[in-house]
Amino acid sequence: MNGQPPPQPVPDSAFPNMDVVCPHCQARLSVHPSQAGAATSCPKCGGKFQLPIPTANSGHPEAYGAYSAPTDRQSFVSKKVAAGVCGIIFGGFGVHKFILGLNTAGIIMLVIWIGGFVTGICIFVPIFASMAMQVIGLAEGIIYLTKSDEDFYQTYAVQKKEWF
Repeated sequence: MNGQPPPQPVPDSAFPNMDVVCPHCQARLSVHPSQAGAATSCPKCGGKFQLPIPTANSGHPEAYGAYSAPTDRQSFVSKKVAAGVCGIIFGGFGVHKFILGLNTAGIIMLVIWIGGFVTGICIFVPIFASMAMQVIGLAEGIIYLTKSDEDFYQTYAVQKKEWF
């Protein structure tokens, strides 16, 4: 066409594997960069964790360690206290779920709480649904606050566990 050869595909071997450290057993693993950011299980201990995403300024293999993306982890863990306190105080509304980005669970809690409260004014039994949502929020708030930062991150950011 214009006299230039078509671009050649980049061979898969052009990208060296990343060295990653399992946060559970400290085993060194080698993974392909295309898997960066994915949730995975350690083949040695079976622990689940999220593979780090390499940054442009990381030039050495140590940068791919278990905590190479501290900003993502730290920003999520910084929500722990807010989610815990909101779970304890406003648990029935599901505010703590929205703080953690668990929107489906938050909407379920909010709809059940509002539905139970509105119909509970006329009928006594549905108000127990609102009370149950408040108890669930209270329990989850306490669970959030008592988990270690690493457990909190693994459970709610990597595994996306929505209930208890």
